[in-house]
Amino acid sequence: MAAARAVQDAAEREAAEAVATKLAGRTITIAMRAGEEGKLFGSVTASDVVEAVAAQAELEVDRHDLVIAEAIKELGTHEVVFKPHPAVQIPVIVEVVAA
Repeated sequence: MAAARAVQDAAEREAAEAVATKLAGRTITIAMRAGEEGKLFGSVTASDVVEAVAAQAELEVDRHDLVIAEAIKELGTHEVVFKPHPAVQIPVIVEVVAA
């Protein structure tokens, strides 16, 4: 059973590394409604980021694999991290622009 788990873990890690190569260095743009001072009406959620990745990078990722350090509540450039595997972390730049 340990060997089977090791094989499965290796396959999951390879899949995560394939996602990492497609996302590395990409900037994902999300358009949100904002006030005059750049404050958003609401915030950017993990689901918003996942939908933008699906549309712009043509990748299906799980929102549970997304780590947002602090809530994105203003326009500008922010960094989020995808962790599709414990050994793989993918930093992604999210550019929030006014809609």
